[in-house]
Amino acid sequence: MKRESIKTFTAQFTLGLKAGYTERAISIDELKKVLTEAQKHVFNETSIKLSAKVTACDIVFSGQDEPSAELQFIQYPKFPVEDEEKLKAAIIQLASLMVDKLEQNRTVIIFQDETVMFEKDVGIDPKIRF
Repeated sequence: MKRESIKTFTAQFTLGLKAGYTERAISIDELKKVLTEAQKHVFNETSIKLSAKVTACDIVFSGQDEPSAELQFIQYPKFPVEDEEKLKAAIIQLASLMVDKLEQNRTVIIFQDETVMFEKDVGIDPKIRF
């Protein structure tokens, strides 16, 4: 068996499974369809192949309890990207496309060396109470 090892790179972000701050549910199948479209778009523009692990989860915060999905990315040894900044830019582009298409207000991308937030406006979920 062939073994291959490269420097570790990971990134993750979470998207709510409700459109905006409404009760309209977004199914995992819909999320995967949007993810697939975004992956194709990013590949067509950058030639970077982004494989994602999708895990169901919940965002729970001070009254908010929203079904969500976490997307996790790695530097996949089969299709390595030599320049990590290009890989980060491709993931940022993919996240931005998904936030727009799935009508999300905000997401946070966690890289090993920085956390990036996208926010359409400063509004927060009305269920959050301080």
